[in-house]
Amino acid sequence: MEIDPINRVVARMGEQGENTLLHNLVRFTHILRHLGVRVSMAETLDAYQVLTLVDLTSREQVKSALGAVLVKKATDRQIYNLAFDRFFVTPEEKKKQRILRKKLEEDEEQRLAEARQKLNEALSPWFTELNFNSDEIRTFARMPAGEQKRLTEIIRQMHGNPVNDPGRLVARVMQSALNYWRYYLLKTQGGKARQQLEAELTGETEMDDVIAGVAADFYRDPDDQLLHQDMQQVADSDLEKFTSILERLSRRLANRLSRRYRKSNRRQKLDMRRTIRRNIAFGGSPLKLCYRSRRRQRPRLLLICDVSASMARYARFILQFIYGLSSAARDIESFVFSDDLERITPYFHRNEGFVPVMTKLINSSRQWGKTTNFNASLKTFHRHWRHLLTGDTLVVIVSDTKTIAPQEAARELAALRERVREILWLNPVPRKQWSCLPGIAAFLPYVNMFECYTLHHLEAILDRQMMSIS
Repeated sequence: MEIDPINRVVARMGEQGENTLLHNLVRFTHILRHLGVRVSMAETLDAYQVLTLVDLTSREQVKSALGAVLVKKATDRQIYNLAFDRFFVTPEEKKKQRILRKKLEEDEEQRLAEARQKLNEALSPWFTELNFNSDEIRTFARMPAGEQKRLTEIIRQMHGNPVNDPGRLVARVMQSALNYWRYYLLKTQGGKARQQLEAELTGETEMDDVIAGVAADFYRDPDDQLLHQDMQQVADSDLEKFTSILERLSRRLANRLSRRYRKSNRRQKLDMRRTIRRNIAFGGSPLKLCYRSRRRQRPRLLLICDVSASMARYARFILQFIYGLSSAARDIESFVFSDDLERITPYFHRNEGFVPVMTKLINSSRQWGKTTNFNASLKTFHRHWRHLLTGDTLVVIVSDTKTIAPQEAARELAALRERVREILWLNPVPRKQWSCLPGIAAFLPYVNMFECYTLHHLEAILDRQMMSIS
């Protein structure tokens, strides 16, 4: 009996050990996963089979062959190219990269140490040592030398001021100045002052060198910088380009949702693309066939978007993305809320562009920019629009969970969950800050919550979640 090709390759992985083509391919796909590129084990095995069919002495052939199997989205192409160029290099080049990375880290540590020392010296009359957080230290280190000197001189001039508790006053002055400069640097220095591409390290030095290098180089492409940039930080000068990227992503997901066929195990219509990929191991001979069937009915989509003061900028971009999906969803119902709920579906059904629609919506809305009462908003929904809920409805809630009466709102959310297929909660607050938000623990039992403050987050979440249920 012939051994399945996948099992044969897996067995060979154990036999060949380290420093082999297969071992390095597995390490490379591991790096891609840690950089946010989705690569399955089956695709890794396909990649290995493809490499047996190309000239391994040709770097371009290898790069093109692996890219054809491992890269599924245009947004991942830049990450793949950077990772390939950094991983598949000579040992001498890897050593050079490691030395360079270590030097950059040492230089950064030195700059931060000098900045911390200057701050402590300026505050020494009141504090033996003040514990600044990492953001404050980095902000002071990035400030121009002249502004650093000016700020420390202002603090020194306050020594003789006869006020009660001068130490607390000085600390507040310093805190306010650093907060201002952090905001100013974000506005003026673009990607240099923003976080790098999100990436998880593996704990293995050689692989982490590649991951860190790709994360640092990634923002050299302006489009990729915008794709991974916090929506709250998008500069006015970048709005037109940001909107264009948003529309492109929305159209691509709409096209995927509108496809009439999905993969299937039933013998109905032959899926040529999957058949060819599955039979690479047999030299392309179609020994194993794959099929596709008509896709199930597209999901009903119901959007509930927070437009309170802390969410207004995020809401504008999320609404535009959902607006672009309206061509693919069978029914799309849209609501906005702050201290109460408003239905905005009629605005989206007008035969107009998004900009005039949003202009009319914001001008006529009574909710934009107010405080948040999610509990009252859900009560209004259940009172007037409960009939919109069906078993195939996908509810998308966009909010930072900052609301009064979160426990009462959670009870209303539980009643909503019982009547729909799934609730996706897109939260623009980074996951590492969720422990500080009391609403998180109250809402999590009833929703599938994701951090979502960049276009990359938004596309990946809706692509993965909506395609899995359609």
